[in-house]
Amino acid sequence: MAHEMIGTQIVTESLVALLESGTEKVLLIDSRPFVEYNTSHILEAININCSKLMKRRLQQDKVLITELIQHSAKHKVDIDCSQKVVVYDQSSQDVGCLASDCFLTVLLGKLEKSFSSVHLLAGADATERDWLCVKCQQYLSQA
Repeated sequence: MAHEMIGTQIVTESLVALLESGTEKVLLIDSRPFVEYNTSHILEAININCSKLMKRRLQQDKVLITELIQHSAKHKVDIDCSQKVVVYDQSSQDVGCLASDCFLTVLLGKLEKSFSSVHLLAGADATERDWLCVKCQQYLSQA
């Protein structure tokens, strides 16, 4: 099954299919505030929250995105620049509609400089994210 990726976007069903196939390593990044992440998140997702300080440090290249990923992860992450990266937030629908100075745009830009394949999970609202959390937990518990 081909994964439906539109520019730098991926739809929920394609992400589930990608994870279930097990053919590629996928790095999941949750860019929502920590409180939302802590309430519910996709298993194995790393929370990189959108503080003004972190945004400024990224923009000024005072922190490398790979360092930020390692620092934010609950365990050591094997970073492979050829792996796919999927980022999600509260409900972004389209990469093209993001403001150039918003945290998500800065984060995606920095990720694209370090990884060969970066995607935004398109339009995943809270209900769809909850469904995706369940699907990912089912898949990962079988692995």
